Amino acid sequence: MLCSKCGQDVPADAIYCPHCVGERKTTDQDVIRGGIRGGSIGLFLGLLPMIWLLYHFGAERGIKAIAFTVPIATFTTGLIIGMVKAKRDWK
Repeated sequence: MLCSKCGQDVPADAIYCPHCVGERKTTDQDVIRGGIRGGSIGLFLGLLPMIWLLYHFGAERGIKAIAFTVPIATFTTGLIIGMVKAKRDWK
């Protein structure tokens, strides 16, 4: 099997091309930056429905719990996706 990027021979059971991956290294700083970026985007996207829920339904007891859970969930999801994406980009 040939690598689509470098054109060199790759073992059939390889997940990544050993020639391409060997040259590129992702540092811990790149992964942290990716996580911060993903978490920031997730937090922003979670604040929009939170504001809408609190505005539309008011600050009732059950709505506050749901409204404050949404940004936490989107922040955590964005953080994880950002870190994984930064690691998979092989910068």
